[in-house]
Amino acid sequence: MKKLCTIVLAIGLLSISCDDKKKDLTAQYDVLMSETEKMEIAHEKFEKTHEALVTEHRTFKEDSKTMTVQDSTVFEDLAKHDVILKRHDAIISSHATLIEGHKELKADFDGMNEAGMEAQIEAMQKDHDKMMEEHETMEKEHQTMVDEHKGIMEKMKQMEDANTDDDQM
Repeated sequence: MKKLCTIVLAIGLLSISCDDKKKDLTAQYDVLMSETEKMEIAHEKFEKTHEALVTEHRTFKEDSKTMTVQDSTVFEDLAKHDVILKRHDAIISSHATLIEGHKELKADFDGMNEAGMEAQIEAMQKDHDKMMEEHETMEKEHQTMVDEHKGIMEKMKQMEDANTDDDQM
């Protein structure tokens, strides 16, 4: 009888500890989902900023075609910006997919076992870290492109001014 009571008590304690662990994992997941929502807002804001830069870049490229540019580095910079912007498009798309996947997981999370919950939480955290790192890199690259656009515009204006001065002589 003592063995039976001990076994029942052990099973009871095990089930309570499992419930506590599941509650802890659910709480961790809820925090991650809150972070995902914040990241989604930041992602959408960044996406708008990116689209504005893409539009500015296209306009800038079109304007550069009508000017007499004698410095080939201008075209090299523009080509480099094209590559960066296309890479950013792919990263932004992958972030949207990750965010959507995190949202879809919500319905299945409560039905998972502890190992599945832990694995999913770990994967989500890695996704968050990756997205934050990539956003930081893209923001730096955006700023570099904006600065380079300004420099190129100054070069082009100087060249155009020089051409105007030559035409007037």
